Amino acid sequence: MSKKRVVLFGGYGFIGKNFIEKFHEKYEIYVIDKVIDTTFSGRYIVNNILADVLNNDLTQQINKIAPDYIINLISIVDTSRDIALFDKMIEINLGIFLNIYKSSKNLSSLKAVVQMGSAEEYGPIAIPFQESQKEQPMSPYAISKQLTTNVAMMLNKKDGFPVLVVRPSNLFGKYQPSEKFIPYVIEQLRGNKPLKLSPCQQKRDFIFVENFLLKLEALLNRSEKSVGKVINIASGESIKMQDIVDYTAKYFDSKSIIGYGDLPYRANEMMDFVCDTQILAEIIEEKTVCSFWSDYQYFLKSNFK
Repeated sequence: MSKKRVVLFGGYGFIGKNFIEKFHEKYEIYVIDKVIDTTFSGRYIVNNILADVLNNDLTQQINKIAPDYIINLISIVDTSRDIALFDKMIEINLGIFLNIYKSSKNLSSLKAVVQMGSAEEYGPIAIPFQESQKEQPMSPYAISKQLTTNVAMMLNKKDGFPVLVVRPSNLFGKYQPSEKFIPYVIEQLRGNKPLKLSPCQQKRDFIFVENFLLKLEALLNRSEKSVGKVINIASGESIKMQDIVDYTAKYFDSKSIIGYGDLPYRANEMMDFVCDTQILAEIIEEKTVCSFWSDYQYFLKSNFK
């Protein structure tokens, strides 16, 4: 039985590398991007296509592959409130999705296109964030993501384009860039280096990338139920960021100076951030609540002996 074909746009970022590592034997994977990580891809059977996704017509390449699934992982992520970022965010985050749509809209093989949204789209609304709530995005990044979500849903309803939008909560795991909260905390504490942090009283919904990918695969396998929807993929837990820092410091027996309050909260900081997972649970027909602490302990033990 032939393997299903998956195209990853931007496959050598954090999520893409974890997808390749987890599913390279199960799916026939194609990565399309303007940067190819040959060092990583050399460890797995991956088909690489070098292309500028924003500025090139990829119809011929996509038609030749005839994928079952497309996952768009390309995104400019910057949650600062700098208004000067608007043009770049919209050009790239919306523009790339539209080019993927133009290149794949006539594919008969295509079962589902995953557009990566963000829980940042919700903004400071009542928790837990539900997909039916009216969003109040508070950054150019969040607005560009919400705009792309709206366009995706329009194209599904207007043209029958088989797209679904997934909104992850805060991901963590292997290959995540060091500027993100958990990798930064681990790196500093392991090296007994000082940390500059906000007061860290805010709470966040973190999900382990491996669990995120399992939920995403379950949605792909139920594409007849998931296409045309916006779906949170999250743990459903609200974890105080200070608790993560304190636990990690104890785990590494760190001598780091932890500077709680050295940095201010962001303007319009959300103090509690947690996603509802009911729609996800109904589609994949399983409990979706993940335990952050057990996942985090597993991650630390697996990667930091």
